[in-house]
This record gives sequence, structure tokens and C-alpha cells, in this order.
Amino acid sequence: MKIDALSDNRMEFIRNRQFYHFLEELTAAIKEAELWELEYELSGIIATYDALIDYFNQGADDPERDRVYQQLVGHALQIADRCVIATHGVKELPYYTTQSRTARRESLHVYQLQLEAFAEGIRSTHDTEELKQLATTHDKQLATLFTDLWTQGTWNAATASEADKLLLSSTITEADQCVIVSAVTLSILRMFDPLKLIFLCDAYYHPQQTVSMRALVGIIIACYCWSERIGYYSDAKARLALLTDDPIFSSQVGDAILQFTRSADTEEIDRKMREEIIPGLMKNPKLRRMPNIKKEEFGTDDINPDWEQWMHESGLEESMREITEWQMEGADVNMSTFSQLKRYPFFYNISNWFRPFDAWQADVLSIIGNPNESNNPLGKTILQSNYMCDSDKYSFCYAIREIPQMQREAMMAQLEEQNTALKESADMPDLKRLSKQTTQSIMRQYVQNLYRFFKLFPNIKEFDNPFDDLAQRPIRSNPLYENIMEADTLFKLIGLNIKQKNYFGAISYFDCLDEWHPDRMEATQLQQFGLCYQKVEFYEEAIEAYTKADLLQPDSYWTILHLAQCYRADSQYEKALEYYEIAESIKPDNLNLTYHIAELHHRLGDYEEALPYLHKVDYHHPESLKTVRLLAECNLFDHKFEQATKYYERMMAEHTDELTVQDWKNAAYNYWLLGWREKFFNCMQRAEKLHEELPHEEVEIDGQLYTDKRTFANEVQNDFTTLHALGIRKEELNYLYDAYCREKRR
Repeated sequence: MKIDALSDNRMEFIRNRQFYHFLEELTAAIKEAELWELEYELSGIIATYDALIDYFNQGADDPERDRVYQQLVGHALQIADRCVIATHGVKELPYYTTQSRTARRESLHVYQLQLEAFAEGIRSTHDTEELKQLATTHDKQLATLFTDLWTQGTWNAATASEADKLLLSSTITEADQCVIVSAVTLSILRMFDPLKLIFLCDAYYHPQQTVSMRALVGIIIACYCWSERIGYYSDAKARLALLTDDPIFSSQVGDAILQFTRSADTEEIDRKMREEIIPGLMKNPKLRRMPNIKKEEFGTDDINPDWEQWMHESGLEESMREITEWQMEGADVNMSTFSQLKRYPFFYNISNWFRPFDAWQADVLSIIGNPNESNNPLGKTILQSNYMCDSDKYSFCYAIREIPQMQREAMMAQLEEQNTALKESADMPDLKRLSKQTTQSIMRQYVQNLYRFFKLFPNIKEFDNPFDDLAQRPIRSNPLYENIMEADTLFKLIGLNIKQKNYFGAISYFDCLDEWHPDRMEATQLQQFGLCYQKVEFYEEAIEAYTKADLLQPDSYWTILHLAQCYRADSQYEKALEYYEIAESIKPDNLNLTYHIAELHHRLGDYEEALPYLHKVDYHHPESLKTVRLLAECNLFDHKFEQATKYYERMMAEHTDELTVQDWKNAAYNYWLLGWREKFFNCMQRAEKLHEELPHEEVEIDGQLYTDKRTFANEVQNDFTTLHALGIRKEELNYLYDAYCREKRR
């Protein structure tokens, strides 16, 4: 839960440059909670700020004023965070508070010695039982270190120095250093700390890619979640600025943002896997008749035709193709498979959600055997798999532990054989690329680990979800804003957001593209830009984008059609008609265009002009109710009552159950104007009966919902202006409804 939200939104004072009010509110909260240490610390800030204001009142020139102000605000914000944790922690953050109270708070130097001793031990020890004991002890030490780092408050210089030594140790295993970086990331997500952000910036340059990529993701999370805070800490801001000057960092930031954006597809892929693909395959009888494929038949030059036919007929080929495409795009296809396997006791410990798959984890060591032994196919298969994230590898490992030994060995032999075949297959270059360990694949797996934690961890309600922050925060407010302004990155982000139907997100990236790379805003991009605006019903902006696209690429049917749609939706009917007529000149056989032209003539009151278009559509599609309805209305409003009668009677004969209240009323008015009173009364009765069957609509007035109880009499009264235009005299209008009511009572 966001600390700012728990602080009664005192951050609003900072946004409005009302620091004095902020200090007053914070002082009152600290006194009420009797946090004397914080009160003493805050008093120093207040004294310094009072002195700063005194100098200001005296008109003294103080070139350091802004720098001091930033420092004071930054320090006060940290005190405010500590106050929130102290006052709201037990109620709002019970899991965090419990973990914090049970943390050992050892010196990080002690942990460093423990982790280094473990690394030395597994290199020098060969006895299996001794290795298991080492691993068990190490698991406890690592979990304790994670909790200490995660629940620590803001660091001082000494703690930051010890953390750097942990990071720089050449003895500590790569997996342990990954856990350390993740713990700091989770800690900074709870409470911003400039020294922890600097630590992550340093960790980015770690020689091990797995550590570096975790640090990169941590930096991105900190920048998105705490974009408003970073500017108040000059050292962190300067360190981040140095990092953003690195072109490799900029490129990798773009890759990471893309991976976070792809995560938005995970729930839909998960749903499709659970509800469509897997049930469809399970129900398919052809899957039960898998041909007997022998090992010698599996080769690159001679694929068994029976296998190909079975793959095609069973639907497996299409399903595998779709899954492979998702994988190639970097999507997460394993969530549905492994989400139910996060209930093992291993996942009760928060640190294990962030632990890279480690053959030296005690349970894993018992399952797959000694990693130092060369004959360890199970360990190699899991460790080398690039298709599963670390969290899923642990799930897989615990799942196979429950399988009998003989079946487990057979399964692993088959899995190893399949992996070898896939790696060696010359016909699958994309899969070979996907299986290669790269910074992108490391990043992808880590983001998937995080996604699982923020979706499946039992106490996750206490945590702010960074995936939400990355999706919702304005891109320009982020300190890393300029690092994702490469045109290719923006194109990918735009494409992903459009695919996910996140049109506002796509618009924000289009704005960036237009600002940073205006020469890349070609006709295609302007069409997409306009489409995004059209989807969110910003029609004026959509028209502007489409008009620019039309200038760059004239006579594009697609652009002209969408301009017509936007003008029509924006009630600019004359302009819409102009573009629909251009579109029809390009595609004269498109009857949808013909109908829309007729509809626009109808809206503009050009009923005579609408009729030829409607007759054309009716000739080809006489079954279309909307065409017959418009023909009836155009004849009615053009005072061709006998012609209108023909179409109303067609509607009653062919579409009785589809007619609306307005259809029956219009037919009734048409009969009244012809003097056919009995038919008028019959149609009015049908209209009133249908009106009574309709559910009441709810109308919002001043924030309150009220039921719209308009009577049928109100509905008829709303038509009086139209009826007068049709030729019914004003003095007759009130009698018309009364005559119907009298007839109804007979």
C-alpha cells in the first residue's frame, strides 16, 4: 500500500510548494503518535527552514536557497514515511510489520561472511550429506538477509557502504547477489531511499548479467513509482543522470519497458490457455490417437507424414503455432500452467519468490542431485531451460518430486531428448534464438518472476503493484523519459498498446514520436494516431490526424472512410457526407457506404436525395430492417404518406418482433395523417404496450441516480414538434392523444 496514500495525502502540500503546511501537519502527526525521536529530528529541519525564511524576508541574496530547500524537503519526506509506518503499519501493513519486528538486523558484514563461507563450502565439499546441511543453513541465512534488507528503513552512509561490499564481493554466488538486489528493490518500493537507488545504479554495472538486469528493473520500478521524489535528492538525481547518458542503458530501459508492457497480455493469454486451448485439446478425440513415432523417424530430412497429418488434424499444430508466436513476442505463456503450483511451502517464504533457480537450494539439491556431478541430466535440463522463469522452475521441480522415481527418469530422458532436438533443429531458427540466453531473456524471466509475485503472493494486498504504476503513470513525469525516445522503441510500444487496446497509452507514445521524431510521423503513423483518438471518442483530434495523413497520402480509401466516420460521430453531417461520397466513388459497390450516405441525407433533412440510395440498398438487401425503416421515415417526413404506408406495413409483416416504440408511433402518425383512425389506434396500442415492457432507465442528477419514469404520454408529447412539421395543426395535437385514450377505454 502506497505510503503517500496512508499519510492523508500530505504530499499534496509538497506539490503545491506549501512546505510550511507540510511541516505543521507532520509535526502534529508525530506528536499525536508520541514519536519523540522523529520529533527531535524534525525540529532540526524546522529550525533550518525558519532560518532560510528569515534570510528570505530580509531580502538577502542566497544562491544556495533552492539547494537547501530540496535537501530539507527530501529529509522531511523520509521522516514522514517513517511516521506513516510507525502509525499505520500494524493495521494497514500487518505482514510487513510482523516481518520487520522479527528481522535480526545483523550487520551486513556478518551476512557477507556467511554467504562467502557458503560459496567456499560448496566448492570444496564433496560429501552429499554435508552439502545438504550447508544448503539448509544457507537457505535460512539468505531468507533472513532478504527480510532484513526489505524491511530496513532508510540507509545511512555506513549501511550503504556495507551493501556495496556485499555487491562487490567476488566470492558470493551470483544467485545470492540477485536476491540482494531484489530485496533492495522491494524495500525501495515500500519506502523511497536515495542511497538504495544509488546502490541499484551501481549494481547495474555488475559483471554478471543476471545481477545487472535485476538492478535495471529495480531502477525502472523506483523511477516510475517515485518520480516525484527523486528530484529532492541531488546525489541520487546526479547518479541517475550519469546512468541515463549511457546508450546501452538507454537501449535496455526500452527493452524492459516493452517487457513490462507485454505483461498486460498475460491475463488474456492465461484466460485463453485455460478456457480455450487446453480444454479444446483435452476434448479432442484425435489427441488420443497419437501415431507411434519412433526415434529413428525423427530427423531434419525425413519427417514422418503420419505425424504431420495428426498434428494438423488434431488442432495441436495451430495451438502450438499460436503459443510459439506468443513466446517469440516475449509474452508469458506459462502463467496458467504454473499458477496452481505456487502452494508449496517453499512459496510461503517471501524471499523465495525472488530467488533465481538455484541448484544449491536445499530442496532442489535433494530433488535433482549434486550440481557438481557431471551426470545430472535433470539439473542441466532445468537450469538450461530458457522457456521458464525461475519461479516456474521451482514449481516444476516440486511437482516432479511427487512423481515416482521410474516415471521421473523416463520423463526427464524424454524432455532432455526433446530439448536437444529443438536446439539442433535447423528448421526452427526462431526457437533457437529464443532459447539463447541474452539480456532480453534474463530481463523477460525476471519480469515474469515479479509478475507472479505481485499476482499470487498470499499477502500481496500490502504491496504496491509496479505493473500498475508503469501502465498508469504519465510517461513524461518519469526521470527515464528520454531513455525510451528512440524511434524504434516508440514504434514497438505503440504497436503493443494498440494490440492491447490501451489507446490512451498509444496516444502518449505517439505524442513522444511526434515531438522527438516528427520526420517518422508518416501517413501510416498518422492513420494509427487518428484511430487511437477515434477509439477513445476524441473526434476532433482524430480528424486532425486523419487530415494530415490525407495530405501525405491523398485518396487513401481507409483515411477517407475514417474521416467520414469521425465527422458523422462528431455530428458534422455535411462534412461526413462529403467524405462518404468520396469513399463511395472509390468503392461504388460498397452498400454500407450507400446506406450511410442516405442516412446523412436523412439527418440533414434532404429526404428526397436519400431515397435513390435507399432504393439501391433495398434492392440488394430487401431483408434489412434498418433500410426499410429509413425508407419509411424519409417518405413520412417528405409528406409521401401513402409511400410511407407501404414500407411501414412491410416492417409490420416482416419484422414485427424487432420494431421499436418509435417505429409503432411513427406508423401510427402516418395513419393519422391519412385519416385511417383505426390503424392509428392499433399502432398506438402496440407502442404503449412495448413502452410498458421496457426497463426504466436510470438518470444521474448531482451525483444521485434517479429512475426515469417517463410515461407514454410524455413520449407522445416529445413528438409534437415533429408532428406539427408533418402538417398536424397545433390545436389538434393535444386532442390526438386524448382521442387515443378515449378509444382505448371503449
